[in-house]
Amino acid sequence: MPPIDGPNLDSEQLARDWLTISQSELACMQVDREAYEAWHTLSALWAGAAALILHRHSEQGEADASRSTSAATATRPAPAADAPDPRDAEIERLRRRIAELEAERRGGTAGEPGAAAA
Repeated sequence: MPPIDGPNLDSEQLARDWLTISQSELACMQVDREAYEAWHTLSALWAGAAALILHRHSEQGEADASRSTSAATATRPAPAADAPDPRDAEIERLRRRIAELEAERRGGTAGEPGAAAA
C-alpha cells in the first residue's frame, strides 16, 4: 500500500469527495423505494425489540422486588430495640429541670430556692 502522507494528498479535497459520495448515496437511498422500506422495517423491528426488552426488564424488576420484599419480610426477625443511649438520661434530666423551672416561674413552690429560706 502506498503511504498515506504523500505530496499529492489533499485532506480537504478527500473530505469534500467523501461528503459528496455520502450525500449522493443518501439521496439515492431516499429515492429508492426498496431501500426506504428496508430501513423502515429495520427501524420498526429495532424499536419493537427495544420496547420488548424494556418491558420484560421492568416486569422482572418488579417481580424481583416483590419477591425479595416478601421473602425478606417473611424470613427476617423483628428488629431489635435500639441500644440505650447515654445521652437519653441527660435529656430526661434536662426535661425534669425545665419542668421545675417552669413551675417556679408560674409561682409554684416545687423546688423554689427561696421557699426553704422563708
